[in-house]
Amino acid sequence: MIAHDGYPRWLNSGADFLEVDIRRNGHGEFVLAHDAPKPDSLRLTQVLSSGAPLQLDLKESGYEVELMSYVRNIEFVVTTPHRESIERIKERFPHVKAGLTRTTPELSTADFVALDQRYVDDGVLAFCAEHALEVWIWTVDDPARLKRYINDERVAAVITNRPDLALRIRSDRS
Repeated sequence: MIAHDGYPRWLNSGADFLEVDIRRNGHGEFVLAHDAPKPDSLRLTQVLSSGAPLQLDLKESGYEVELMSYVRNIEFVVTTPHRESIERIKERFPHVKAGLTRTTPELSTADFVALDQRYVDDGVLAFCAEHALEVWIWTVDDPARLKRYINDERVAAVITNRPDLALRIRSDRS
């Protein structure tokens, strides 16, 4: 389970990863920003000091190799909609777990596919299972959908703004 937009709100929540959106600002620094960085955007260095496991969601391509070297001492996974970013990461850092963010599944060099929950149905999950494609689903906040996906063996991870609820559902499953 991954806490969407997780830092610092869900730090120490028990989520497997905290999802943070990564961009570079005008000074070349890695910052947390979903859209264009602002002057007061939180620097990635501030987040790394927390020691939290991170899902680094790369919003742009072109800085993957530098970023992988920068975060090498923490527990992390990478997601991005940019196929070329996945290819660069897997070529230079094959041990890094990297997922391609999509609305529909796609076979690639990625380790998993992160799918928008609005487009996930049994047919999509069956396709992924048939092709041994690990599935992460984002951003799932509805309690019924959270329960459904957490309990579905075809789903490896759920990205949510409600990790407290997801953790309770996962705990009840045990």
